[in-house]
Amino acid sequence: REIDIEVTGDTPDSVTMNVLNAENTSMWNPDIAAAQNFSAEGQNVRSNFHTFAFEWLPTGITWYFDGQVIGHHGPDDELPIPDLSTKIMMNLWIFNDLYDFGGRHGTNNVYPMYSEYDWFRFYKWDGDTTYPCGDASDSCLTADDRYLSSNNPCDGIAQVGGPACVAQCATPAGLRTALNQTQVQGGVLYP
Repeated sequence: REIDIEVTGDTPDSVTMNVLNAENTSMWNPDIAAAQNFSAEGQNVRSNFHTFAFEWLPTGITWYFDGQVIGHHGPDDELPIPDLSTKIMMNLWIFNDLYDFGGRHGTNNVYPMYSEYDWFRFYKWDGDTTYPCGDASDSCLTADDRYLSSNNPCDGIAQVGGPACVAQCATPAGLRTALNQTQVQGGVLYP
């Protein structure tokens, strides 16, 4: 279960929005995702600060770029609107030799990679009586919330359900070695 807003490596003005629902799947496939693309014409979304946002309500997900609506996913769309808890992640993707995510521009795969966030805010919807947990812990999460919620072996969340994550955490210096020891299966890196 994901709601994404992504600055991708295909063009400097590209923003991608996704809803993913991978319930009862073992690996990524196109049927679990609904994607939309936005072109911020005349702007380089990678080199300047911009305000990216999404509003997630039971009636739909609306994405914003610098205060303007750029996408919407509603109840009549093919994938359901996520209704369980999620976690907020801000990260950088590391491309493999296929460059099959974010465009085939290997020159964007320059190390060290970095991202900078000027600010981050989370607002609770007034109509939600469950999330986030009142004590800022995971005490209100249900078994459904926890099922396969550890998608990062270094996040400290124990894997509940499904096979345990087999990846290993690597230091930045060891990352190149770890990537050299991987194989690609169906567009996914595995150790």
